[in-house]
Amino acid sequence: MAAASLYQMLDRVLLSDTRVLMGGDVEVESSEALDTEVLKWIADTGDISLTRELDTMMSTESDDFALVQLLSTDSAYPLYGELKLSPGQTLATALESTNGQWGVAIDPILAERSQLSVGDTVYIGELALTIRAIVIEQPDRRLSANWRGAPVLMSEDAMDATGLISPGSRVEYEYRIRTTQDIQTWESNFIAQFPNTDWEIQTFEDRNQRIAERLSQVASGLLIVAFSTLFIGGLGVFNSISVYLQSKRETIATLKACGLRDSRIGQVFVVQIAILAAASGLVGLILGAALASIGSQILAQDLPLALQTSDILLAALAAWCFGIVTAFTFALPALGRALQVDVAHLFRASDLRGDVISPSWRIASYLFVGLLGALVLLAIPNVLFGLAFLATVIVCLVFFEGVVHTLRWLSRNMEQRVWLAKHAATRLALANMHRPGTPLRITLLSLGTALTLLVACTVIVVSLLRLVENTIPEESPALVLYDVLSNQKEAITKATQNFGSVSKLSLSPIVRGRVSAINDTPIRDLVNLDIDWQDMARDEQKLSYLSGNIDGIKIVEGAIWGENFVPDDEGVDFAFIMEDREAEQMQLKPGDHVKFTLVGVERSGLLTGIYSQQGIQTRFWFEAILSDGALDDFISAHVGTVYMDDQEALALQTVLARNYPNIITVRTKDLIASANDLLSKGTSGLSMISSISLLVSLMVLASVMAAGRTKQSYHAIILYCIGARISYIRKAIAIEYTLLALVVSAFSIALGLTIAALVLQFRLKVFMFDVYWLGAAVALISSAIVFGLGALYLFQKLKIQPAQLLKEGAP
Repeated sequence: MAAASLYQMLDRVLLSDTRVLMGGDVEVESSEALDTEVLKWIADTGDISLTRELDTMMSTESDDFALVQLLSTDSAYPLYGELKLSPGQTLATALESTNGQWGVAIDPILAERSQLSVGDTVYIGELALTIRAIVIEQPDRRLSANWRGAPVLMSEDAMDATGLISPGSRVEYEYRIRTTQDIQTWESNFIAQFPNTDWEIQTFEDRNQRIAERLSQVASGLLIVAFSTLFIGGLGVFNSISVYLQSKRETIATLKACGLRDSRIGQVFVVQIAILAAASGLVGLILGAALASIGSQILAQDLPLALQTSDILLAALAAWCFGIVTAFTFALPALGRALQVDVAHLFRASDLRGDVISPSWRIASYLFVGLLGALVLLAIPNVLFGLAFLATVIVCLVFFEGVVHTLRWLSRNMEQRVWLAKHAATRLALANMHRPGTPLRITLLSLGTALTLLVACTVIVVSLLRLVENTIPEESPALVLYDVLSNQKEAITKATQNFGSVSKLSLSPIVRGRVSAINDTPIRDLVNLDIDWQDMARDEQKLSYLSGNIDGIKIVEGAIWGENFVPDDEGVDFAFIMEDREAEQMQLKPGDHVKFTLVGVERSGLLTGIYSQQGIQTRFWFEAILSDGALDDFISAHVGTVYMDDQEALALQTVLARNYPNIITVRTKDLIASANDLLSKGTSGLSMISSISLLVSLMVLASVMAAGRTKQSYHAIILYCIGARISYIRKAIAIEYTLLALVVSAFSIALGLTIAALVLQFRLKVFMFDVYWLGAAVALISSAIVFGLGALYLFQKLKIQPAQLLKEGAP
């Protein structure tokens, strides 16, 4: 219910308001201003608004510094949506020059972090500016602004007066267009009119599609967890129905003996199941709505989201239907078997379990199984993901069914071993493993599935926490530098030498270029239905030198070029290695020849290897690293890292901000705080998911114990009456439950650790094997608690007088 409500909300807001979130129907992004001819063509086809974007440092009167994103806007901004300021005023009024001082409007996150308010003075570049307003609502605000730099709105003239725009400055010109023409037609005409340009063009439909893909992935993950819990709960329904029918054994026998047909008896219980499923579903809807409301409030801090009644109603209806269908899917087989047992057996037996089910009940069961599967496929946005989930469930059922038969066969054969002749308690425990009516199957399915999820979540969460709390502080620099101009390198080096705690300063060049050809074929001429090569040709790549591996890369395929590599006469100017995601997108392999366009000059390189970034520890995310000398003719800016004491890092940041305002400095401590904040939200969600799943599983296990305790207690007291000692019976129960706990733990540990390893190593690229033992410990402890409580319950039953036990358990 909660997952479905959040999905409905995200789908409505992110997909229906893509124009507002993007700021226009089309966005053309360039590193320099567009020519007058281009602007005239755009103006003839629609409305246009220019936003210039520049990352820089902002200081306050208390000498605090913050990374911000300067946005200079024109009078047409915003084309879609409404910009709301506090105090209420127009944007032009807030940003105008008054008494020789320009105004700015700042993001509320920045105001909170830097403790700023309206009327305060801030310093950007060469300007002192007055905060005239706090932005209450910005329609095109990016979620990444929370950690990449909060937006600061200023006028175009004020940005020019900061002195930050100079050769080498990274200014992005974002032209948003609103047009009444068909978007695809507009884009095609624009590209035809201005071909072979490096501008990045994105339509709101492109953004819509990308958002939909990401939303589909997130929603699929949430719904898979929900359906997993639903499946575990279904097993609980099966056991609950079995226990309920067990208590109605005499009633069913009496009704059948009186001549009432099975169909009529079945209708009575079907109505009862429907009432119980509907009532419990309503309770679940209330809890789900509460969780969805909490989740929406958390998301609303970063996105313009609001949970509406329609979101809750749609999700509630879907969840309620799922609950009822799930209840019938798992209840009908148990009911069908109970009604198939003959009257004589009902009167003399203490168990309703049968081996056969009538054709009508079997068909009904299959229909509900098919209906539940169809609903799962309809609910999960990614059909392949849904099919994979269903296939996994089927494989698990078949696998565990095989395990059950194997354990029964082993216990049956072990029981007959000569060396166990003197170990009666062990033989009794083994007999309980293969006797008719044993809860072995349902125990493996329910608790095993839940513990598998718990093991995986435990390992993943602990690995990420350790990565942030331990690995990053030890391996990361205290200060990260961006946009260091080439003529500032020597000065920056001297400035850092004034601080005694500096242990290492690394500066690496950064050059931006584009891939223009692959294996002598222009990239725009390549044809592949799975790759948009036109869009790929406009993508900008960040290039650098290896420089002591400043970005912490790891070779995953091929190798770094040899020390004796020299350009050859066959058109190869340099060797390079490429980031794995970029190489995968362009289907590149070691040995391929790739041409890069660097500042209008084309150079050819030989791909010798592919590397991966070291996850969260990454700082600059270079797309390619070239051999020494390849970029010398194009270097104008550098990035760098400083390893030093954190307190002195703050002082160095102040010195650099005052003397070199174009240089962006970021303290790693701030990045870690942001990462911890983001990770805490994720871990809270995982903890909630794990807790709910474990709670459901414990309830399922309780129903398993309930299904078997009457017969087990009855058999135990029979053994007691014929001379078996209580200590012998307790020992047999302890051995049986220990074996079950070990079997369940073994399979949950194996599957859970496998899932965790796949997610950590292939998805998150985190290699931390020393935490895997925690998953095993969680599984063993949980199994010990659950089975231990079950054994204690039976031990307490054995303290009751035999006559009372026989009366309670007699058939």
